[in-house]
Amino acid sequence: MTRLSGKVTIVTGGASGLGEATARRFAKEGAIVILSDINDAAGERIAAEIGAHFRHADVTREADVAALVDEAVARHGRLDVMISNAGLAGAVGSITELSEDGWRKTCAVLLDSVFFGTKHAARVMRAQRSGVILSTTSVAGVAPLGPHAYTAAKHGVVGLTRSVAAEMAPHGVRVNAVAPGTVPTFLTAQVYGGADAVREAGAARNPLGRSVEADEIAAAFAYLASDDGRSITGQVLVVDAGLSNAMTPPGYHDRSASYIGAETAG
Repeated sequence: MTRLSGKVTIVTGGASGLGEATARRFAKEGAIVILSDINDAAGERIAAEIGAHFRHADVTREADVAALVDEAVARHGRLDVMISNAGLAGAVGSITELSEDGWRKTCAVLLDSVFFGTKHAARVMRAQRSGVILSTTSVAGVAPLGPHAYTAAKHGVVGLTRSVAAEMAPHGVRVNAVAPGTVPTFLTAQVYGGADAVREAGAARNPLGRSVEADEIAAAFAYLASDDGRSITGQVLVVDAGLSNAMTPPGYHDRSASYIGAETAG
């Protein structure tokens, strides 16, 4: 568990959920972790538990993200991995009822923050000629499986990932995203009415018959950040127990094998 040894890594939204799991996994694998959040108490506690450094940052403010990156470089001389992970459910409801304010606030947290993180990590990594930029999108970023604003923002993360990957590849910088399915976290528990309800819903609708857990998302980030993923860029790693591939109804293929061709047309 040392494949990330010495890699200076920023994790935003690191005080809970996927960010916390990822920060813990990276620390366990030897990374030097700087985690950020707006929840100072939880962030400080987790940082102390894993031997990381905590910095308060509102990821909807470019100045905060730029300062976060600059502090990592000032402390450690470089930045090897940037993980833009902070998120929320955001505005929900019919497209005819969504407010402009709700839309903008949702996109600020889910998409603007990724732009800021990508921009300032790229600034440093381009000069280094090395580094890995990672972001959290969602199964809703590859299929229409979430609220409107959330889905639009997460699709935006996918587009930004692929676009920046093309620019940064000649500079030795890889850019990828992870698309989780519905994972039991504090945020999803609020939507579903508890972590157990999230797991039950996942098991019921996911083709693999199980929920996705936060440590699986952390493992996906660790893989992409490590040398094991050294040839991967511009990609979205979907970890959703098959949900985004579930458009074919269960049982559809449980028919007798046959060939249906033009000669059988009536």
